[in-house]
Amino acid sequence: MRKQRLLALAVCIAVLCTSLILPQKEVNASAPAGWRNLQDFYVFKDKVSGWSGSGAGELETENGNLPVDTQVTYENLPSLRLNLQTELTSYWMAVILTLAEWNCHDVSQYVPNGYLEFNVKGKVGGEKFVIGAVDHVSERASGVEKTITRPITDYCTVTKEWQHVKIPLKDILDPALGMDPYNAKAIVLDKVTLDPFCVWINQLKITSPDKEKAYPAIKLNQVGFLEDYEKYAYVSGFEDEFTATVGTQFQVRRVSDNSVAYSGQLSLVKDYDPDSGERVLKAVFTDLKQPGEYYITVNAEGIDKSVKFKIGNDVFKSLLKDAARYFYYQRSGTDLLEQYCPDYPRKDRTPQDVAAIFDSNSSKTRDVSKGWFDAGDLGKYVSTGSGTLINLFWSYEMFPEVYTDNQFNIPESGNGIPDILDESRWELEWILKMQDAASGGFYARVQSDDDGNITQRIIKDKEGSATNIRPTEDTACAAAALAHASIVYEKYDSAFALTCLNAAKSAWTYLEQNPNNIKSPNGPYNTDNDLSSRLLAAASLYRATGEAKYNNYFLANYTKGKDTYENIYGDWVGNWNFAFFSYMKAENRNNNAVKWFNDEFNIWLNNKIQRYQDSAWGNALTNSNYYWGSNNQIMGMCMEAVIGSKQLGTNNDTINNMALSSINWILGANPLRKSFVSGYGEDCIKTIFATFNNDGKSGIAKGFMPLGPNRYQGVGLSNFPAKCYLDSADEWTTNEHAIGSASTLVFMSAFANSDLLGGGNSSSKMGDLNADGNIDALDFVLLKQYLLGTVTDFPASDDTYVADLNGDGSINAIDFALMKQYLLGVIDKFPAQK
Repeated sequence: MRKQRLLALAVCIAVLCTSLILPQKEVNASAPAGWRNLQDFYVFKDKVSGWSGSGAGELETENGNLPVDTQVTYENLPSLRLNLQTELTSYWMAVILTLAEWNCHDVSQYVPNGYLEFNVKGKVGGEKFVIGAVDHVSERASGVEKTITRPITDYCTVTKEWQHVKIPLKDILDPALGMDPYNAKAIVLDKVTLDPFCVWINQLKITSPDKEKAYPAIKLNQVGFLEDYEKYAYVSGFEDEFTATVGTQFQVRRVSDNSVAYSGQLSLVKDYDPDSGERVLKAVFTDLKQPGEYYITVNAEGIDKSVKFKIGNDVFKSLLKDAARYFYYQRSGTDLLEQYCPDYPRKDRTPQDVAAIFDSNSSKTRDVSKGWFDAGDLGKYVSTGSGTLINLFWSYEMFPEVYTDNQFNIPESGNGIPDILDESRWELEWILKMQDAASGGFYARVQSDDDGNITQRIIKDKEGSATNIRPTEDTACAAAALAHASIVYEKYDSAFALTCLNAAKSAWTYLEQNPNNIKSPNGPYNTDNDLSSRLLAAASLYRATGEAKYNNYFLANYTKGKDTYENIYGDWVGNWNFAFFSYMKAENRNNNAVKWFNDEFNIWLNNKIQRYQDSAWGNALTNSNYYWGSNNQIMGMCMEAVIGSKQLGTNNDTINNMALSSINWILGANPLRKSFVSGYGEDCIKTIFATFNNDGKSGIAKGFMPLGPNRYQGVGLSNFPAKCYLDSADEWTTNEHAIGSASTLVFMSAFANSDLLGGGNSSSKMGDLNADGNIDALDFVLLKQYLLGTVTDFPASDDTYVADLNGDGSINAIDFALMKQYLLGVIDKFPAQK
């Protein structure tokens, strides 16, 4: 015990020292020359994307596109060969040159003064064709796609020599023509007559002399702030027009009467921030604690007042509800009834799941109904579903005071079980159906033959000649989730909990029999390395059973995560961390393993705290690395920081403020001034890439969050990484949702509402086991009976909260001793309350 206390003290000192490191300031940095100029956007430079073809093969193509001709070049770059080889007897041809694969792309900033530019020459001269653009807007009343083309002869006469052409974008993409350049999809080429012709097109690009647009200067959490935690707004803009400076006055004003509730001066964050391209200042008003609704003004020309926000300990209550209700909207295997979702009811999208075929044997079927659709498609995946459940279970275990029955208005509400567990069970029951009973292994996923026109649902178990594939990664993830489920459901349905545990044990047997990674069929989420997932499965099963074989595996393998913890450029640790989170809740932990985790976790955590403090936007991403799922990464690192620090007893205000800062980012304190949660904030997302985009109903439900800025697949949306985002229903690299990121939002929303931050709604009193309002001998007797096994539950609604008096996650003899000390007057507060 003394060693554990010394270790905890050392960890506390390490985290405290980290919290004292001040953010680095780039005081005199300025933007590079031309940093804000709209960049040339190439539709074709040396690679082609899209599709081309004709009714009878008259148009020359290679791999479904126009040929890239490396022999006919201009300025050392290849050309596209548009070659109608013979008379177009089929009367039909199409050339679609997509801007961003098949995503929509925003070129609206280019249209006012921009051009579609290219070089062109013909084989004989005098060739004629048309060129134009197509957009794509889901559920547009006048039609999803609209195309406008112009004859090349309006701009030049094609000759045998190269010549440069500039077509004003207003001619083909102007909103006045009915086009939506915010949702541009492709440049198109077509014939004028049926006669053969051949031309070459070189360096096809969209250009503009203009500068990238600016977003409103005041960026803040549009939902609000807790009373006793940090409160701030960013005030930022491009330096060539930004009028605020260090020391500029700002005011926090009451919405009710516009009176000033707080005033202060702006401080410098960064003179030039490469993530946003902006100078970033900060308005801090943490000392304002009075609940109410407010907005901010800044004494600088051209800066409009902020959107409204609230201060109060209940500001995130509805966010938790809607973030969790997201999963009901993702249900497969049921009609969504108007009673439970009056805004967007629908029929079951995949009734074929009751008899899905196996990819390796179409005569073999299985009922794989229920579960959640993974994202904006109709696929269901065991690995991501399991990870999602684990996040939700940790949220429930850490913050039980925020979860109740009758909370989310789902069909199971009112059954005496917290709605979060009812919703999670919908996914669990599907995962159980994905297990191969004979071996214990799990199949990876279920998907459609065609989401737009489903005739079959397919269990993917085949790759090449390999059949009956049961991937070890998916099996390990399922084992971990099911073992965890056996713990959280024991109180409510012991038979179901046992079913989950037995399935997890069977999965482990399969993993033992297959010690090498078995990769899932090609597609999303397959991996070449299953080590962290196996470790998580072992830790979860050890926590659930206490059996030595799981502990032995864990102890033999946990150090393999060392490089992940110590990678200074890495983000979340993922399953390596969650394995230790589960292990730390087990009985009879190995002290060396616990010490190793203390050390490695704090190496990782200190790096993330430093990155958060150095960031202009208060997130822990580094090197402008906004990649696919950036919103999930920003919150996910904080989720792991909160869980791990609570497990180690080192949670503090620095960690909690970092976590709240990630929520601030999501809800509007970002360079786009965009709340990334639908229905939350005056300037929240209005669309999402989802399966319901063609349901004929406008808008989207509350509580959906996109994956966020993506500088790689979203290249060209902005010059700046943190702004590479498009609020479009037809853009999936930045604006798709996913159950994994939704579960992270649920966790962080629960955290923001929890007793940990003073925002919880628990009526339970620590130590008051019988819920009579007093802590006395009756509670002492109840705790003794619990430890002796004569009672398994307390009258208080929150067993763990009221009886875990030292906050270590377990109810044991230590808590019994603390209760005795409290009643004898030796202590006046339990350690968990400190």
